[in-house]
Amino acid sequence: MKLISSHDKHGLMILIGIFVILIAGLFGLEAKVRHDLKNPFEYHLHVQEDLAEKPEDPESMGDGSISSLDEFSYVVDISKHWQNDPDTPLMTYGAQYDNSIYNGSDYDIVNWSVVIEVPERNITIDSSWNGTWEYDKQASRIMFTPDERIETIRSQESATYGAIMISRELMEFSDVSFSGCKYRPITRYLLFWLIIILLVAWVTSAIAFFRYLIREENHRRYTERLNNVISQTMSTFANFIDTKDRYTKGHSARVSYYSQKIAEKLGMNEEQVRDIGYIGLMHDCGKLAIPGTILNKPGKLSDDEFEVMRNHTTEGDRVLKDFTAIDGIRDGALYHHERYDGGGYMKGLKGEEIPLVARIICVADALDAMNSDRCYRDHLSRDVILKELEQNKGTQFDPQIAQIMIDMIENGEVFVGDGPSED
Repeated sequence: MKLISSHDKHGLMILIGIFVILIAGLFGLEAKVRHDLKNPFEYHLHVQEDLAEKPEDPESMGDGSISSLDEFSYVVDISKHWQNDPDTPLMTYGAQYDNSIYNGSDYDIVNWSVVIEVPERNITIDSSWNGTWEYDKQASRIMFTPDERIETIRSQESATYGAIMISRELMEFSDVSFSGCKYRPITRYLLFWLIIILLVAWVTSAIAFFRYLIREENHRRYTERLNNVISQTMSTFANFIDTKDRYTKGHSARVSYYSQKIAEKLGMNEEQVRDIGYIGLMHDCGKLAIPGTILNKPGKLSDDEFEVMRNHTTEGDRVLKDFTAIDGIRDGALYHHERYDGGGYMKGLKGEEIPLVARIICVADALDAMNSDRCYRDHLSRDVILKELEQNKGTQFDPQIAQIMIDMIENGEVFVGDGPSED
């Protein structure tokens, strides 16, 4: 497969860039979720009699935290109680302490626990549910750790747990520390769904882009195959033209090659250079109408014979009149014997009145004529060819194009005569 074009590369790089940004966004969001899980919070909660109660004084929260005030509520309810060994020095109270934490935040709470400061040190935990209660007598506090049933407090939901405890007095929980980690599933973030929507759009765009690349590749192959057909057809036709003149075999192909080299130096694009090559192949197609006796005459042509020979330009124009696939192909056949000073044929055009393609072929055609053996002379030497090109700049040849050819000969891009000069 041919390497994709510069334009297509830019499109591919944009797709890759967008994909990297979207994936980075997902990883960033996931990193935030992990960060929240690794950074626990701790709030001192106000104990309420029921979930509807709101403390009047925020300072009674302990840390005065607006987050804890707005997001979490803690309720303790003594649902039943009794006396043990009443009216004796060993009298104690047994009670069922039902606890509830309401999570009003936008996050789920995980890895959480509760620490309750208690006023006395003689407490017995008789039984508990939904978690483990531990009494630290030295620190005068009770620690609660939830079990798997309530290990996650969902957003806008409550977790309930409790214990039956025996103590000297019925206890009131006034200092409660609630700690845990905030967890919001990645799917709850608006950014997550925005990224997903953009990823879907990206996938759709990527599919469309690669379908476009496939169509472009199929079109390129078709165009390449078509160009090969055209090139081979023209080459075959050019060979047929050249067979009429045994001294100029391969002339059309060489003129095509020189013309393309000049076109490249003039900064033409790939398609224009290719078309210049085709025009070079067909520039002498009018010679099919010239008798072989004139084409292969070893001596100088008479005036009448030269007039017939001149007609190969107009005959070429006539042969190509219905060939419209390549712009300028008729100009190459009709005007390649025009001179820059206006002394050429068939119309005596001058300077830039002569189409550019004809000015290019004029130099390429003359170069091959000087560099080829003819029935009336051998090919010219390199120095003579360079001299002819230099002396005829502005007269026979477009000076810019002639200079391009001189430069290519001197720097070794085009070999003529017997090779590089020994000077």
